[in-house]
Amino acid sequence: MVEYYDGQDDGDDGLPYYVASCQEIVAVTDGRTWGELMRNIHEMIDASLEGEDTVALYNLVPNPRIVITMELPENYAEIA
Repeated sequence: MVEYYDGQDDGDDGLPYYVASCQEIVAVTDGRTWGELMRNIHEMIDASLEGEDTVALYNLVPNPRIVITMELPENYAEIA
């Protein structure tokens, strides 16, 4: 799941960012841009599955497709 944050909450630096989480492999990553987030997601998955028998554990084929679900605020088109 991917969530977008506008960076205006307490403790944020005022810059927007994305946070991605994956419950199946219990991992979280973030990125300032969509491109950075996608690179970080690939790195997160690679690191989490390194050395694992993904066929036996998750019934994955080599180079599986990644499906992303994203929640956006109603005014995303105006603020992104």
